[in-house]
Amino acid sequence: MVNYISDTSKWEYWQRDYRHGLILIMPPGDVARQIDPLRAKHDPYAFAICPTHISLSDPLRHVMTAEREKEIRDILTRIEPFTLYYEKPHTSPERGGVAYPITPQVPIDDLKDALHTAAVFERKVNPRRNIPAHMTIAEFISVEDSLKLCAELQDSAPSGSFLCDRLEFIVPDKDFHFQKVGTFFLSVGT
Repeated sequence: MVNYISDTSKWEYWQRDYRHGLILIMPPGDVARQIDPLRAKHDPYAFAICPTHISLSDPLRHVMTAEREKEIRDILTRIEPFTLYYEKPHTSPERGGVAYPITPQVPIDDLKDALHTAAVFERKVNPRRNIPAHMTIAEFISVEDSLKLCAELQDSAPSGSFLCDRLEFIVPDKDFHFQKVGTFFLSVGT
């Protein structure tokens, strides 16, 4: 089903946890075409790893099989699509990074809770799971650069909304650049 990389010796230690991939919310093309250029310009390293997204799942603990895929699809058919909003980018005075906060948080948390009942996650909680939903523009920059970038983007960065009706399954290649390998739809029965 999925061609996983067998040699991860060139990856950093933390990257190996992501070997089996993860499941994300990726905005539709019209939104990605607005945010991807910001991400590519202000954090090309992170953009090369993965285009614009909202982190959702913990890293998969096992390879994806047809049975595990079916379990996830069955879970997601019970979840109705919902609208997500992104407004002005924000930053923190304590740590580097600029991101769009995503609202509302509750349907994302409900989706995370449901998704992580799947056996492929072993029900172990990754500490990053509780980070509020966001779309990162720049991650690997200093606090000072973050404050400058956030101020610069306040009047020019796009804002809007999109329907979350699908999730993307992504897996890293040999260079630790994530590739889409599957799509899961919410509430396909409606």
